[in-house]
Amino acid sequence: MSTETADTSKTARLTVVRQSKDDLGQREIFMALDGKDLAILRHEEGVTTDVAPGRHRLRAHNTLFWKILEFELEAGAHARFHVANRAGWGTYSLIGWLGAGLIYLTFERDDARGTGG
Repeated sequence: MSTETADTSKTARLTVVRQSKDDLGQREIFMALDGKDLAILRHEEGVTTDVAPGRHRLRAHNTLFWKILEFELEAGAHARFHVANRAGWGTYSLIGWLGAGLIYLTFERDDARGTGG
């Protein structure tokens, strides 16, 4: 999914990826930006969209766990976030015993690549 806008002096860009090698590859992750649905990410997928500069609220959930990150972007900035469904304490034991286990959600901003915002 991608939305393109020609004038980057009036917009900012947001990218959310689900590409961690530690991701279990199970359950979708539902993304919403400022209260509006953004994407449903499956393993190894991502979404990029242009957004208005300013303060934003990005929500992720896998129907078991919900997380919200608030951030601010300047015009021309590009913020990158990583989401993943990961195993936690007891996940594999519960899967073996019940056939299902807790899948924990990790959701963080990627500041290591110089997000510019």
